[in-house]
Amino acid sequence: MIGAYGHDDRVCAYASLAALLQLGTPERTAVCMLADKEEIGSEGVTGMKSAAFDTFMEDLCQSQNVPLRACYERSFCLSADVTAAYDPTFADAFEPDNGTYAGSGVAIYKYTGSRGKSGTSDASAELVSYLTRLMNKNGVVWQIGEMGRLDLGGGGTIAKYVANRDIDTIDIGVPVLAMHSPFEVVSKADVYMAYRTFRAFCTDAE
Repeated sequence: MIGAYGHDDRVCAYASLAALLQLGTPERTAVCMLADKEEIGSEGVTGMKSAAFDTFMEDLCQSQNVPLRACYERSFCLSADVTAAYDPTFADAFEPDNGTYAGSGVAIYKYTGSRGKSGTSDASAELVSYLTRLMNKNGVVWQIGEMGRLDLGGGGTIAKYVANRDIDTIDIGVPVLAMHSPFEVVSKADVYMAYRTFRAFCTDAE
């Protein structure tokens, strides 16, 4: 286990960037977008609502004579953000049969959001199937669940802002015990599985 302040969301940023930096020259273009301000609505020049991502992608596409819309339509995104791991000391805030657990693998979510699907993107069944097949093929230990009890709120990610650009997007992340506390705890095995997923996503895509 790794205990520290600010695992949310340095731990996913680290795993995704580490995977990208070790790619060499991939067969397909791979981009790692590190955005902040997610906790306050992804506002500002460094949030995912900013035009910075579109400007970068447009420049990249123009250099290859590819229309930006065509690039987005053919892209996939792993929206990497931590999730709340089941915490037995606050068991009434979770659904044990539909939650994720520290030490049980990287977590994927078909959707996140407040009280179910409010304020979220909803990954297609085809994308869920594609990603789980990819992880199984590469020996990644994974789990699927939702964030907390449905009637107690939940949480969102930046996935909806990416999906609004017509990019197929799914949430993935490391389960965190005591998320948003001064001392968050993650399993290093889950961090490693997140890294392996990002690497497989960039190198073994179908």
